[in-house]
Amino acid sequence: MNPPTSEELATNLDQSFPQFVDAHAPMVLTLATRLTDTHTGQDITQEVFLRAYQALAGYGRQRVVQLSTRPWLATITRNLVRNEYRRRERRATVPLDSTPPAETDDDVAAIDTEDQLNQLLASLSDAQREAVVLRHVVGLSMRDVALTMAVPEGTAKSHVSRGLERLRSQLTSQSAPAPEQGVQP
Repeated sequence: MNPPTSEELATNLDQSFPQFVDAHAPMVLTLATRLTDTHTGQDITQEVFLRAYQALAGYGRQRVVQLSTRPWLATITRNLVRNEYRRRERRATVPLDSTPPAETDDDVAAIDTEDQLNQLLASLSDAQREAVVLRHVVGLSMRDVALTMAVPEGTAKSHVSRGLERLRSQLTSQSAPAPEQGVQP
């Protein structure tokens, strides 16, 4: 679905906002879930669009027209993820229901892949994880990654490069066969 133009948002926010959400929700949800977890990511996605609407309603027409929406939404998402981690650090949480839901074999295979990806991403520094997810999962340009992270473009490139290098080395070490013990030629 094509997002509304900046002009449409500036002219009639209430009418164009649902289309705006439909067009950008997959990107925001992907970013939020890759930086946190599925349930938290869904909650953050809702909060992103609530804040986006409130901000757009308060912006002047010229500011809305000049807005780069994808990096702007990624920045809101990134900030809410950081706030969530700060909140978690201050207060320990205990799940209310410790019984896992019944899963099919397909669900387990998908979860294993998703869990593996999340574990690999979690092993990166915050800056590297954010840069890699913004660039290669969300698909932002390097310029937009730098804008979202509020760093120079060279720094964003460095974070992406180092993050990918670390992911490659982890994948290589995971897929390397273990040497056999006690077998001599």
